[in-house]
Amino acid sequence: MASKIDWNQIKEWDKKYLIHANIRGDEYGTVFVDHTEGDYLITPEGRRLLDFCNQLVCVNAGQNVPEIQNAIKDALDRFGFVWDIYTTDYKAELAKMLIEDILGDSGWASKVRFCLGGSDAVETAMHIARLYTRKPLIASRMYGYHGVSAGAVQATRIRESRGIGVDSNERVDPVPGRNYSGTFVCPVPFCFRCPLGQKYPNCKTTNNKGQLARVKMTEEIICNHGVENVAAIITEPALGAGIIVPPDDYLPQIEDMKNRLGILWIVDEVLMGFGRMGEWFGYQAMSDRPVKPDIITTAKGITSSALPLGAVIVNKDIGDYMDSIRWMHVSTFSGHPLPLAAAIANLKYLIAHDAPGQSKKAGEYFRAGLQKMYEKHPSIGLFAGKGMFWEVELVKNRETNEPFFEADRNVSGGEDVSKWPNSIISAKAMEKDVIIKGVAPNSLRIAASCFVTKEDMDKFFDAFDYALSYLEKVKL
Repeated sequence: MASKIDWNQIKEWDKKYLIHANIRGDEYGTVFVDHTEGDYLITPEGRRLLDFCNQLVCVNAGQNVPEIQNAIKDALDRFGFVWDIYTTDYKAELAKMLIEDILGDSGWASKVRFCLGGSDAVETAMHIARLYTRKPLIASRMYGYHGVSAGAVQATRIRESRGIGVDSNERVDPVPGRNYSGTFVCPVPFCFRCPLGQKYPNCKTTNNKGQLARVKMTEEIICNHGVENVAAIITEPALGAGIIVPPDDYLPQIEDMKNRLGILWIVDEVLMGFGRMGEWFGYQAMSDRPVKPDIITTAKGITSSALPLGAVIVNKDIGDYMDSIRWMHVSTFSGHPLPLAAAIANLKYLIAHDAPGQSKKAGEYFRAGLQKMYEKHPSIGLFAGKGMFWEVELVKNRETNEPFFEADRNVSGGEDVSKWPNSIISAKAMEKDVIIKGVAPNSLRIAASCFVTKEDMDKFFDAFDYALSYLEKVKL
C-alpha cells in the first residue's frame, strides 16, 4: 500500500508541535507508521516491522481485524455520542458478555462498570474498594505498574513510571506535590533476584504455614499498617511493566491472606486479560488452583486496543452494595457507544477463534524456542511466562545472576539508556525489522497477538539470536 501522505510535512509537525513520551527534544527520533496488519507495523516506505511488544501488550486479536473495524463503522453510522446515564444496546450486551460469556463459570463476578481505560479502571476499582470498606489504604507491591493518573500512580512502584522528568544533564525531577500517602508497598514475588534473599521453593519452609516468604512479609506489613485501615491489596497476575512472572502458588496464597485479614483483593488485568496468558484472565493462568478476586480491572485487550475502553468487574457483595447507594461518580466518555461496539465485536472474535487456546498453543512453541536461545546464549539468565507474555532476564554472569546494569528495576531514567542491555537488543533486532523492548535495563517484555503464527515466531527468534550474539560481544 503506497502512502499518499507527505511524511516530510508530518515529521516537521511532529517535531515542532508534539510533547513526546520518553525522549527530550535533543534525542528526537521516531518510527512513522502508515498502517498496521496482524502483528506488523508498516512504515511509509513499506518496511514491515514485526511487533513483538504487541504495542503496549494490548492488541490481543491482532491489528485491523475486519470484524472489529466494521463494528466500529456500524456504530458510527448509528451514534455520535451517548453519555453514561443512558443505556445503549452495546452497553447492556457487553456487560452481559463479560459476566456470563467470559466469567460465567468463575463463581464470583457480578457486575461491571465501564470507564476510560486502564488507569481509570484502577482509579475506579480503588474508589469502590475504599467506599465499600470505609478504609483509606491500598497495599501495592514493589515494581508494580497500575497507570498514569494520580491515584493509579500512587500504586505504581516503578520509579521511572511515576511521571518524572529527566533534563539534558540527566538530572531527575520528580513531580512536586504528588501525594503517595494513600498506598504502601509490599514485597514482590521476584524469585530470580529475591529482595528477601530467599530461594524458591525453600522460602516456604521459613514458617509453619508454608507461606512464601514474600506473602508472609506482605501480611506482616499490612498488619503493621492496621487491618482496620487497609481496604485492599492490588496485584497484577504477572507484573507487566515490572516484567516479573511469579510462581503459580503466589496468587492462591494472596487469596488466602486477604481472606484471613478480611481485606479486598483487586487484580489488575489491564495487560493480562482476554486470552493473553492462555486463559481468559491472567489470574486464572497464574494460579495452581482456582481463585476468586473481589475486583478486577480490565482495558487494552477488551477492544484489542481498537478504541480506548476500561472496565471494572466486582463480586456479588460489592455489586449488591453498589446497587444500594446512589454513586455520584460519572465520566463523560465511559459509556461511549463506539468503544463498546468495538469491545463486543472483539470479544465475539476472541471467543469464536478461541483466543485463550490459541495463545496457550503459541506459548508452548515459544517456550521451546526460548529454551533453545537459553542453551545457546549465556546472557539469558531466566525466561518465564505463559501464552503470549514472556519475561527474559539478561545477565553478565549466569552463575551469579549478575545484571549488566546494577540499578535494575530501580532506575530513574536519568541514565544513558542507549547503553542499557535491553536498548542494545532493541537496536540490533530492528536491523532485522523486529521490535523487541523492555522497561527495566536488564529485562525484556516479549508479547504478540494471541494468534501469532509460527513463521512470525521463527522470525522473532532469528532476530533475537542475532541481537543476543551482538550483546555478548559488547563490553558493558
